[in-house]
Amino acid sequence: MGGMRMGFAGDRGPSPRPERGPVRVTPQLGLPGRWWDDGKTAKKVGLRSDQQRRMDEIFEANKGNLLGLLNNLQREENHLMSLPPGELQDEVKVFAAIDRVAQARADLEKANAHLMLQIRQQMDSNQVAALDRQIAAGR
Repeated sequence: MGGMRMGFAGDRGPSPRPERGPVRVTPQLGLPGRWWDDGKTAKKVGLRSDQQRRMDEIFEANKGNLLGLLNNLQREENHLMSLPPGELQDEVKVFAAIDRVAQARADLEKANAHLMLQIRQQMDSNQVAALDRQIAAGR
């Protein structure tokens, strides 16, 4: 887990196998980063300025929670990686630490998915289809 990074709002997150890319088990609901603020992407999707403004507001409203969850994940990963050698022999302590990392990661993934769903709800069906085409083209 050392050297792993975790982002949000469409970031692909940590990769347990960086040489092969990330393993995705959830649908990708958006492009990486604040894609709605990129003029080229916004034009391809057909976003209006009022939609972009609402998406910015949604992002800002969720940012603090996402950062808190990211910090918690990093704290739990650091705790797991810094278990003293004696505790690495204790299956109960090791699995408890792993469970805390897994829960922290799940909490962050859910919050990120919630953000992306809120963003998608600002678009009409044609815009969502255009976004999905952009996502598919980026894979």
